[in-house]
Amino acid sequence: MWNDIELLANDDTGKEQLPVGLGHECGTALYQVDTLLQITSSEKVSVNPQLYACNSRDGSIIVVDRSVALLDSTGQSLQMHIQFDTNVDVVGMCQEKQFLVVGERSGNFHVIHIPSKQTLLTKSLVEKSSGEKTYLNLFIEKDNADAGVYHMFVLTSNGFFCIVCLPLAKTQEAIDKMDMITAKKLQGQIKTAFISTEEYHSLGCQNFVISNSMNKIHLIIGGKGDYVLSKWEVDTTNNLVSVRSFADSSLIKDAAKLQVLDNLLFVLDTENILSMWDVYSLTLIWDWPLIHIEDFLLSTESDSSPVVCQRLANVKLIVMTIPDNKQMRSLMVFALPTMQPLYSLEVSIVSSLVQSGIGTDTIYFLEGIHEKHQIPSEGPVSIVVMRSLTEALPENRLSRLLHKHKFTEAENFAIQFGLDVELVYKVKANTILEKLASASVGSYDHEVWLDLVNETKENLQKIQDSQFVVDYCINAPWPLYETTQEMLNYAKLRILKKDERAIAPSSDGAPVSITEVLRAQARLTTFYGAFGLEKFSGIAWTEFLNNKDIFKNILLQLEEGNLSCAQYLWLRHQADFESSFDEKMLENLLNTIHFTVPLKELCLWLKNVVIPFLRRVVPKGQKILAKWLEQGARNLELTDKANWPENGLQMAEVFFTSKNQGEMGLTSFNQWTPLRCGDCEEVHRLKKLVNDLQELIKLYRKYNCRLALCDFEKENANTIVFRMFDKILAPELVPSILEKFIKPYLCEHNLQKDELLLQYIKDLLERCRTRSTSVFETAWEAKAIAVIDCISDTDLKFDAVLQIMHGAMVPWSAAVEQLVKQHLEMNHVKVKLLQESYRLMEMKKLLRAYGIRDTNLLKDKQMIMRLVKYILKQDTPTSLEDALKIVAAYMLPTVEVYVLRMLDLIDKERGEESLALLKSLTLAEAEKVAERLTVWGTLVLQNKTDDSEEHKTQMFMTKTLVEILKFLFSIQKDNPLKKDECEANLKMFETLATLQEDFDIFLSVEEFRNPSLMSSLLENHIRAYETATSLSKSRKVQTKNHNSEDGKTRKRSTVSRLYRLALLLQRSEQELGEKLALRALDAGKVEDAIKICREFYENHCNEETGKLLFSACQRLCHMLADDVAMITPNDMNLPAVIYEMACQAATVCSPDLLLDSLELCKYTLAAKEVYRQCQIENYGFTAKTTPFGGDKDPYEEWTYDDFFNEDGIVLDPQIALPVAYETISSLLPVCENKLYPLDSTSLANCAFIKGQNLLQPARNPICAVLQNLTECSQCELALRLIFCSFGSCLQHGVSNTMDLSLSEKLHDGNMLAETRSFLIAMKQKCTSVIMATILTLLHKVFNCRLIDQNLALGYCTILPKEDMFNKLWDVIKNTCQNYRKVLAVALVGAQLANQCGEAEEKKKFQELVTDAEWGIQLGKFGISFETVFRQPPIRKKELIRTLVQNPEVDTDLILNYCSTFMLDSDAALQLCIETLLLQNANTNHVGDDSAEYSEKQPHSTLLARALEIIPLLKSTKDLVISLSGILYKLDPYDYETIEIVLKVIQNADVKNASIELNQALSLLKHLESYKRVSPPVDLERQYVLEHVIPLSPAAQTRLPFHLIFFRTAQCFWNIISAELSEESFPTLLLISKLMKVSLDTLHMSAARHVFEKKLKPKIFEMRNTGYTSVVNKETTKTVQTIQSYLLSIINPEWAVAIAHKIAQEFPTGPDQIQALKFCLYLAEKWLKNTTAKHRPENPESNWQRLSRKLKKSLEMYRKMKNSEELYIYFSHAQWIIVQECFLQLQHLPHLRLVLLS
Repeated sequence: MWNDIELLANDDTGKEQLPVGLGHECGTALYQVDTLLQITSSEKVSVNPQLYACNSRDGSIIVVDRSVALLDSTGQSLQMHIQFDTNVDVVGMCQEKQFLVVGERSGNFHVIHIPSKQTLLTKSLVEKSSGEKTYLNLFIEKDNADAGVYHMFVLTSNGFFCIVCLPLAKTQEAIDKMDMITAKKLQGQIKTAFISTEEYHSLGCQNFVISNSMNKIHLIIGGKGDYVLSKWEVDTTNNLVSVRSFADSSLIKDAAKLQVLDNLLFVLDTENILSMWDVYSLTLIWDWPLIHIEDFLLSTESDSSPVVCQRLANVKLIVMTIPDNKQMRSLMVFALPTMQPLYSLEVSIVSSLVQSGIGTDTIYFLEGIHEKHQIPSEGPVSIVVMRSLTEALPENRLSRLLHKHKFTEAENFAIQFGLDVELVYKVKANTILEKLASASVGSYDHEVWLDLVNETKENLQKIQDSQFVVDYCINAPWPLYETTQEMLNYAKLRILKKDERAIAPSSDGAPVSITEVLRAQARLTTFYGAFGLEKFSGIAWTEFLNNKDIFKNILLQLEEGNLSCAQYLWLRHQADFESSFDEKMLENLLNTIHFTVPLKELCLWLKNVVIPFLRRVVPKGQKILAKWLEQGARNLELTDKANWPENGLQMAEVFFTSKNQGEMGLTSFNQWTPLRCGDCEEVHRLKKLVNDLQELIKLYRKYNCRLALCDFEKENANTIVFRMFDKILAPELVPSILEKFIKPYLCEHNLQKDELLLQYIKDLLERCRTRSTSVFETAWEAKAIAVIDCISDTDLKFDAVLQIMHGAMVPWSAAVEQLVKQHLEMNHVKVKLLQESYRLMEMKKLLRAYGIRDTNLLKDKQMIMRLVKYILKQDTPTSLEDALKIVAAYMLPTVEVYVLRMLDLIDKERGEESLALLKSLTLAEAEKVAERLTVWGTLVLQNKTDDSEEHKTQMFMTKTLVEILKFLFSIQKDNPLKKDECEANLKMFETLATLQEDFDIFLSVEEFRNPSLMSSLLENHIRAYETATSLSKSRKVQTKNHNSEDGKTRKRSTVSRLYRLALLLQRSEQELGEKLALRALDAGKVEDAIKICREFYENHCNEETGKLLFSACQRLCHMLADDVAMITPNDMNLPAVIYEMACQAATVCSPDLLLDSLELCKYTLAAKEVYRQCQIENYGFTAKTTPFGGDKDPYEEWTYDDFFNEDGIVLDPQIALPVAYETISSLLPVCENKLYPLDSTSLANCAFIKGQNLLQPARNPICAVLQNLTECSQCELALRLIFCSFGSCLQHGVSNTMDLSLSEKLHDGNMLAETRSFLIAMKQKCTSVIMATILTLLHKVFNCRLIDQNLALGYCTILPKEDMFNKLWDVIKNTCQNYRKVLAVALVGAQLANQCGEAEEKKKFQELVTDAEWGIQLGKFGISFETVFRQPPIRKKELIRTLVQNPEVDTDLILNYCSTFMLDSDAALQLCIETLLLQNANTNHVGDDSAEYSEKQPHSTLLARALEIIPLLKSTKDLVISLSGILYKLDPYDYETIEIVLKVIQNADVKNASIELNQALSLLKHLESYKRVSPPVDLERQYVLEHVIPLSPAAQTRLPFHLIFFRTAQCFWNIISAELSEESFPTLLLISKLMKVSLDTLHMSAARHVFEKKLKPKIFEMRNTGYTSVVNKETTKTVQTIQSYLLSIINPEWAVAIAHKIAQEFPTGPDQIQALKFCLYLAEKWLKNTTAKHRPENPESNWQRLSRKLKKSLEMYRKMKNSEELYIYFSHAQWIIVQECFLQLQHLPHLRLVLLS
């Protein structure tokens, strides 16, 4: 067992290297070999171990056979060492060194929690029996999405395990929280799957490697067989594993080891040849056959990654070769890709490379060696070591020399290689520093550390880094004070010289400052002043210097009691901690002050230094100080008693006598000024303590009374006086001390002397009474008497005497006796009180009257009670009074006296006196006396005697006790428990008294509580009652009494007397009633028995009545079965009465009888039903007359018959009833034995009876009744009886044989066999009868008008599956279009198919149910479903148009229809919307016959309904497209339909609409408000012809919407132009603006139309009439309107052109001149809006023509220049404007051709 692990330090690694000479180590590179650890076995090693190890950033795992060791990342700490049962094959570590995964050779797979070393999971993945490796390799991958989840892949010979979704992070959290429940739940999330590779690697797998790319995990497996390589892809998200590519065995034989580097795959085959492959295509790239390799690793530079490095430039190959002839291996290092050997090292044959990551600098390997490092022999190795190879550098060599403290060699080496020599000096200085530290603790002699100091000085001279030197001088632990001072001065000089030379800063960049040196010198001075030279050492100085918190030093000194040192440190360094001083530091300061510190010095320091400092720095800390001072002052009472209490006052006063810093002098306590914290509780308590201490000092010095502080604080002025009296040792000194000390104190505190002295006597007596030792002491009496003598007030003196009399021990002492007598003789009102107290002493005289002189008898309570009993026995008039005096004198209970007295009175039959005495007592005393007498009476009744005198005595005693208990019961008011107990006792003694007096029965309490005795007594009296009754009836004579056997005379027994006796004998009326009822039935008196049962059920409804009812019913059933003769009243339905009684019994019976009662109810109900099917007219029964089948009265069936009611042949009661009740008798036999709790008598619930088969008697009655019912077609009754009877028999058999082995032990084998054969035979018989009965019943059920589905379902479940479904389909096929019947049958079939798991049948029935439901529902709307009934769902689409067109069908029904048959609901709803919208429309749609169903509805109603449907659509796109197409086909004059269609489109989906909806709706609003004035144009008639729409009458008053909105502007103007007029222009202007047509065109057309319609006819008329102007009052408004139109034209060219044209229409004259003037106005306006830049360079030809035309007009006007008429209208300036206007016209662009028209 490899269990001994030794970690080797770095200094020891050289000793553990292999014995290899220089010849065995070769290569161009130099590696340093170090041994990290060694493992040995505690047992003898027989075979070489199997080695395996892996290394990562988290640490190293080493496996040697069954031993697993876990090292940390440094390799210097062993974290875990575990031994397993078998060899370990694979190991792994994950989740930040938290979990270890181990796979054993045995197949066990472990997950171990490293911190707690607990095994979380152990699972056997593979069952392994051979010695080969079970697990070949293990990889643990972190999930890309969730960092806390891991995936493990474990390779075996025939496949690999995928263990995914390991929630290790959450598991770690659960373990940290100790939440084991969560940890177990997380284990359930792990998924494990095994992937077999035998199909690809037929001879087994050998190794595998993981290659990650594109966030996917790829496994490359190497194995043997047809394929040597296979690539697998693992999708952990979807839990999928798939194979991607292969490489066959044509290139290499087998693949033993794999490693991936970027896109390269390195493969080592079983022939020890290494090859390189492409990882994606698995293509061979290169191989190295010359080197035989057993194991290999790839390594790169630590700062390079496989992705960054240039191919194989920085990659090294580390290989372990196969053994040579010398049984040695070679560890070789090659440089890739050239395979240049860099290094070679021989190792032993038992060696293994440590598997590590690619980016590592160090090579690790395991090696097995022999002891004494001999050459390997044939024996096994005994030591396993782990070595490392590190490439050596000059810097490393220098570091090792420095590490070994070879400073001379290191200095020479550094100079030789040009390294940092100063580093050598610094390391040497640090080494000397360590030695100096050792010297400080006394490890070296004086000469040694003196040499160290000199060596240090010399070495520091060589170091140029001044900062280093200064830090060194400051921080070095110099052994002497002088040396320290010298080195600090040297450091100071170095800094000063550096400043003079202005040397650059040191290499580390830290500034060189003299402050640190000065600070160290100051600290050195502090150390010297505080501790002196004798305590100086290197360690002490270093600690003091480096102590950042000087306050801790102060605390340390205070703890050691060195107050002067602490004061010195405080004064020197107060500023250092002043800023950080807080309340916590104050508490620490106060807690560390030792009690041995001199109080005077401490108070001075606190007063002059600490308290002023606190008030300035931490004012709140005064509370803490005040509390500390208070406690310290109190402690002085124990620690310094000699100076107490002055020392306590001195300490407490410090807080108040101290002054703030800056103030001079001290103040007394009476002069202290309240502080800001003076209101706090601590200061008040300290102030109170000062006051108390001052009072205590005064009490010590002035009144000579020494009290402890704690006692003083508890006392007040009165109790302090008490303590002064307590201090008086002799009573004789009381008066003198009272005068000398106590009276002055009383005067000072204004206390009353006499009252205080009386109070002291009470206090003294109380204290003496509470102390047991003071009972027999009399010293206090003398002091109390002395104090009484000092009382001057007579009343108070008498009170004091009374206190002493009550407190003094009897017999009194002479002093007390004398004191009492002295005061008895005085004349005072309180003398009577003294006399009463004095009478207590005279009690002894009382006993002398009864001849008792021994006073010792009064010391024992028992003897005192004997004396009392003796006195009572004397029966003197004063005996009771005397006895009470004695009892009262000795404070004994008086109850005992009264009990004894009443016992004597009862014994002497003086009952009235005893009751009078009892009533004279107090309630509490009477209660106790009565209870004692009750116990006494119970004991007396136990005495049995036949003496009549003794009987009389007992009767008297019992009656007296009854009276006593009555009185006790009357006074019990507050205690319910005692009241109940008293009531119970009263009832018992009343019963006993009644039995004694009325029945001459004398019983004790125990006998009265004996049930069996009570039963026998009652049975005797029942017989006597029956005998007396029979005799009286036979003789018809009433006798008043009869003689008993003993000749005594008794009263005749009656029923009431019998019930009374039963109650007295603790037997319930039900028990007696049961006995009487059963006796009546035995006598055949059915009516009497039933009467008894009814009376008890009506008057006493309880469990006992239930038992009575059950017994009577059971007896009646047996009598009917046996056909016993009985007397029954006429018209009594006895089966119904029996069933009613059975139900009543089940209702009120006890739980033990419930099962039997239920069985009785079940079978008596069947018997009642059998009786109901009998034709017995005498009992009011009416036979059924309703015909069978479909001829029933529908009204009767639909109104009253909610459930199936079977028709059958009437039964014969003479045959049916006896057989039915015989069946009940056989199933519920009468049990004669005693029944225990939970026992049953019914066959179904009873146990086997030895030697008796209970099943056989039930066979014949059951068969007989079934045969009778079947012959009469009473199938329901027959089926019920089959189920009930067979169920009872089966329950009886099964319940007794639940455990067969136990039943065989308990019961006879023959009985078990008989029971089994009986049940099998009965089962076969019942099965055939049930099947036939069920088929008959189903036929009856399905042929009813109203089918009872639940009943049919129940019947069908009994049938076999095939018969059941065939029966249902036959019924359906034979049913025509009766949807309700089909629905009922289909529902039954669907439920049956669901229960049977017949999915296909269920689907058929559900489809049938759906069709039948829709057939019923649509039939209500008058829609026939016949065409699509039982058709595929696609055929159901044919009804949608019919549904939509039906006005009674709403959208919910349509949606439900579409959903039911999986039809497109959107298409149906779309059709519904279209039908609604087009209901009032006149379109060219074909097949729109909605008018057939209803009249036209308002468009608003149609729109509202359509809008309600739109939200139900899943997509409105198709609706919008459809409605858009319909919109084009609507009547253009049907504005209402167009509007609702547009609004529906707008509400449905505005985005997908192809038209501007808002524009269209606005246009409709304008069109609706406009009334047409012109007839339809040809374009409109052409439009309606094209769309096959008749021309609507509305066309005469409405404009066509489509031609305006959808057509071109030309079409728009074609329609609008005919409508232009002054009246219509505003509306048409709004329409034009809405349609975004040219408003200039509108204004031009309006101007032209108005001119032609209004003015042009006037012009022609003017010409004919000869008028010169057409402008008058009538036409002025028209002219202004035309001018407004022209002014509204935005384009000036158009305005001028149309104005010019209109002007030309006027004849020459003033109208034309006015028009031209308006033209000039427009031209002038035009000219102002025109600039030179608008003039074109190449005028158009139109302009040229216009210019010529305008010039011609201008020329004409020039010829008329001299005309007076012209000058009237044109001024000179205007002519200039006209000329300029016409010139500008020649150059303006964009003049339209319309100007030339």
